[in-house]
Amino acid sequence: MTKDFLSCFKKDGSYHYSPKEVVLAFQHMFAMLGATILVPILTNMSISMGLIAAGLGTIAFYFITQKKVPVFLGSSFAFLPALISIVGSDKVKYSVEWQNAMAVASLCLVIAGAVYMIFSFVIKKVGVEKVKKLFPPVVIGPVIIIIGMILAPKMFWNNIIINYELFGGKAWQQWTTAGVTALSIILTSAFAKPKSFLKVIPVLVGFVVGYIYAAIIGLVSYKNAFSVERIIIFQNIGKELSFYKGYANMTGASFLNGFLAIVPIAIVTFMEHLGDISANSVICRKDFMLDPGLNRTIMGDGVGTMIAGLIGGPSNTTYGENTAVLAITQNYSPKNIFLAAILAVIFGIFSIFGDFLSTIPSAVIGGASIVLFGMISASGLRALVDGKVDFTNSRNMIIVSVVLSIGLGLGAMSLAGDITGNANLKIMIGKIEISPLALATLAGIILNLVFPEKIQGENSEKNTNIAEDKKDVDVIEQTKESSDNGAEIVKSSDVIDPPQG
Repeated sequence: MTKDFLSCFKKDGSYHYSPKEVVLAFQHMFAMLGATILVPILTNMSISMGLIAAGLGTIAFYFITQKKVPVFLGSSFAFLPALISIVGSDKVKYSVEWQNAMAVASLCLVIAGAVYMIFSFVIKKVGVEKVKKLFPPVVIGPVIIIIGMILAPKMFWNNIIINYELFGGKAWQQWTTAGVTALSIILTSAFAKPKSFLKVIPVLVGFVVGYIYAAIIGLVSYKNAFSVERIIIFQNIGKELSFYKGYANMTGASFLNGFLAIVPIAIVTFMEHLGDISANSVICRKDFMLDPGLNRTIMGDGVGTMIAGLIGGPSNTTYGENTAVLAITQNYSPKNIFLAAILAVIFGIFSIFGDFLSTIPSAVIGGASIVLFGMISASGLRALVDGKVDFTNSRNMIIVSVVLSIGLGLGAMSLAGDITGNANLKIMIGKIEISPLALATLAGIILNLVFPEKIQGENSEKNTNIAEDKKDVDVIEQTKESSDNGAEIVKSSDVIDPPQG
């Protein structure tokens, strides 16, 4: 079937895929798999629909961005608290109560996607350059660092620690599985020959090795994993889309509560989108905000979220995991992402594949994330270096320091709130958690606008130092001339060494 499917693509066009590119596409899909499956599990939504929504949303994004941006859309964690509060695991899936709640959630997700569309039209009207001025390297660099560093501790808890702290697993199994997975990725990336195939699939190698090791130590279970009653999703499509019945029972109060809980989060995810697109631009060394344009990327994100709402999946967003895969493999072809999206749809339609993927231990995903999330933060450091941010300027130091403190500090508190169940540890407006990343980004934008580009005191001191350095160079030149004429050579201790470089 796969061969027949691939044969329908043009052999001389952008839709022809070699076996190597198919494997690369699998790697991207695996990278996003854990989080994309986790969100519908936590929100009591359909895993299959989550995969299909991610695939269809990515396909829409691919064409909206003119096939230029290598981005995969996956289930958004930003909407997680709101969706849990509305749908929740306390409601029996496919029951009337669940249908009513899902109707509210799906409609509000469609509206949230429409908010993205409004952002897109505004950006097109005012121009990308004006928007970019709000996000110079001194702001974007630390924001990208925060993306990885916020995800990392949550990954340790959700994929590794929670398995033995709350679910009765053994710590040594979880940590060694994660370690073997991470080490496999590192060793493959470090020692594979530069032009070999292994060099571009280290993450996939890590998943395979980690899974085999987990199976050997008894961490993989196939109990109740497969069922002949759900080989393909169409056998259960009536139940999957039964939430449409809930529209008839929707009340104004339930809709308003859902609207206030879900729709404002679009503003938060817009800021996260800016960070992810900036990270992709840095890694791929192409300014996607200009070509194909930020208005197109945010529109693609919005359409992806609207598609998810229409079929009962969780909201979609750009994915940091795939940003990290781009950084590791240095393969930036958007068409590989396109194929990964098609594979996600197939895996969603054929439930048996989803059943197999659900057997991947979370510790394997956690081990891969150790490398992936670290690569995201490293890309933020590269953004600062490439942007030639001057850290001798106290203005830049203050902006970066505040952004990191807010993002990492509130990120740690948010995780503490997740672990303890104490919502008071988070920044909340009602039942809505305000993203630490969004707050840090907003702080960086404001500081960048408020602080003057140059601080007079520092400039005066810098100019004085330059003048003194020039004077010292002149002294040395005069000394050299005197030496050439047989005059007395001035001792090196009598002058200051000239600045280097």
